[in-house]
Amino acid sequence: MESTLDWWLENGLHEFTENGHGKGGIDDYDRMMIARAEASFHHAAYRLSNHHGKYDRIDAVLALKRAVDARLEHLNRIYNFGQYSDSKSIGWLGLLETWGVILQRSLRRLRRLRNAVEHDGAEPPTLEECEDYQEVCWWFLKGTIDYLGPLDNYDFYWNDSSGSFSIDYNPLAVTLFGDFVPEVLSDSRMGGWIKLEAMVNLSRRLEGRYFLQGEVVDEGARLQFLQFAMDYFGMTTRRFD
Repeated sequence: MESTLDWWLENGLHEFTENGHGKGGIDDYDRMMIARAEASFHHAAYRLSNHHGKYDRIDAVLALKRAVDARLEHLNRIYNFGQYSDSKSIGWLGLLETWGVILQRSLRRLRRLRNAVEHDGAEPPTLEECEDYQEVCWWFLKGTIDYLGPLDNYDFYWNDSSGSFSIDYNPLAVTLFGDFVPEVLSDSRMGGWIKLEAMVNLSRRLEGRYFLQGEVVDEGARLQFLQFAMDYFGMTTRRFD
């Protein structure tokens, strides 16, 4: 094979067999934001469990909204939602739903409810309804906790090839490297394949494999790796087309 900077790799992402993975660490900021969300949630739970009137329910609604906002702010620091054009039209919750992380309907209703209660003087929901929102908030905090330490690198086997990829989220960037059989490599564009900008010249290994290390160029392919990372810690199998 000729030496070139651009290579295309057959897209076998969803056929990878795991050989190991690494996660991002938790720092002091992460611990502070986790504690902030939990404190707001527990405050709401206390007000509802010691309910005496509508002001307890109002306070609980505001506290649940603060818990959700703290977690969203935390996730935004990790993933920088603003780098995705869809975030302008569908918002942060919509983006997370697109990635298969959450369902946003009840969370959006909670946010609208908080605005109506605090700014428009609307009557708070009933105690039973507040407890429903409490449950929604609990699931949101629980369901997003793994994404605070996102997939950092992933080692894989793939047919007769093997390799690894690392992923950065802010901004989104993917580096992929490994030993690949020649049938899955091309020095010209192939539809549906992953374009890589090689960081080192392609080199031949034993047993007919080639070592390739490069940055994933196409945005669509980077989004597929992002979705892979989201699905790794989630319960869905939704993918980008």
